[in-house]
Amino acid sequence: MKKLKNIISWVLVLVYLVVALSFISAKRKEVACEKVKVHIYDGTKNLFIEEKDVLNMLKRNKINVIGQIIEDVNVNRLEEIIKHHPSVKEADVYRSLTGEIKVGIQQRKPILRVFNNHGESFYIDDEGTAMPLSTKYSAHILVASGNISFTYSRLIAQKREQRGGKVVENSIPQLRDLYQLASYIYNDEFWNAQIEQIYVNSRDIELIPRVGTHVIKLGTMEDYTKKFRNLKALYEQGLPVVGWNNYKTINLKYSNQVICTKR
Repeated sequence: MKKLKNIISWVLVLVYLVVALSFISAKRKEVACEKVKVHIYDGTKNLFIEEKDVLNMLKRNKINVIGQIIEDVNVNRLEEIIKHHPSVKEADVYRSLTGEIKVGIQQRKPILRVFNNHGESFYIDDEGTAMPLSTKYSAHILVASGNISFTYSRLIAQKREQRGGKVVENSIPQLRDLYQLASYIYNDEFWNAQIEQIYVNSRDIELIPRVGTHVIKLGTMEDYTKKFRNLKALYEQGLPVVGWNNYKTINLKYSNQVICTKR
């Protein structure tokens, strides 16, 4: 008897769910879209895109969902259009029963601004993807300049050939090194607060710190984590004692050595 009651209870629950879902489905077929609501998840940190930019993108693509039956709105098409914006990392579009098309956007997070020797400037994000500068917002991040030969157009062309993906990680050794170095600095709280610029000379990499008037000669990226450990020991134990402005250069190019040149 108890088993029969349990079966009847489950059947009633299933019937209720079927009826409820049918009602919701029928209701959605009657609801017209009244508004497109955009939420930028990290909008307080990066300001590369706003709600009006998304609405303008839809307008340029001749898409007007206002007044359209909510069930008939092609949300996949909307996502595809929004993801074409170079500052957008992810876009999720879904319908609501209240007549709204809701758009959730996660922006790309730049970690390096590149100035190449062709007079161009662009960003590299935390996933190794190149992105253009924005007229709306300038990110206050690590800068790389000097003898940098690759161009933004070359990166975009390679990305198309690869059908997306991380161009920086997949090609161009010089850019790959810069991305690796910028990622290391960005993800280390100590060095993110200390280093403000990367300079590429004819052969080696140099670092410009925020504090002090010295130049850090990193050399190549070989054993770069060990070089940073040695530099940190100097920063924490040596420079506070002898002074931050007493040295012209700090050379890390040679294995297990930190060579300081006085002014």
